[in-house]
Amino acid sequence: MKCLCCQHDFIPNWELSNMWTSQNICNPCKMKFVKSGGCVDCGKPGIELCQDCRRWQNLDLPLHTRTMYLYNEEAKTFMHRYKFLGDTVLIRMFTDELKKVKMRRGWIVPIPLSRDRLSERKFNQAEEIARRMNGKVTLALKRDEGTPQSRKSREERLKRSNPFHVTKEVAGKNILLVDDVYTTGITLRQAMVRLKEAGASEISAVTLFRSI
Repeated sequence: MKCLCCQHDFIPNWELSNMWTSQNICNPCKMKFVKSGGCVDCGKPGIELCQDCRRWQNLDLPLHTRTMYLYNEEAKTFMHRYKFLGDTVLIRMFTDELKKVKMRRGWIVPIPLSRDRLSERKFNQAEEIARRMNGKVTLALKRDEGTPQSRKSREERLKRSNPFHVTKEVAGKNILLVDDVYTTGITLRQAMVRLKEAGASEISAVTLFRSI
């Protein structure tokens, strides 16, 4: 079998406990992806509740976000290949972990791209992540055109108008937001605000990586 990450052949370690798993990444590559942990609300390494999440709580914008892995050098290489080179098959490496994510009955809502960005990239990386999870994926948000968030300073992102609009009836729904990388949490909270304004019930989030 060929490892999706390094493209080298390897022999899967089949056991009764992993008989139904994908086994599409070799152990040396798997070990390079470090699981996040620390902050109970965002997975940032360190203390139980990080300074960023304390600030969000003070602003009455708490959002429990499960971040799966740290955004280390291996993760950055993965994201470059997956997100910018369009190697979408790579997301299969994380299918088994994504299927383990539990949520209350409701909708899985990926963070959308702007129309121009989607036209350029041909796929939404957050939607591809969401579709690897167990649950109903619903495209309930639309994003305005504008400068990509990654090119803005934190201050600019805090001051800018909210780019999201709700496109589905979400009143009373439990929502699990999905994105690729958690950096400051601003994007997820902008989406959360719009969904709450539209009457959504409980909102939480999942991202594949947590910046460090």
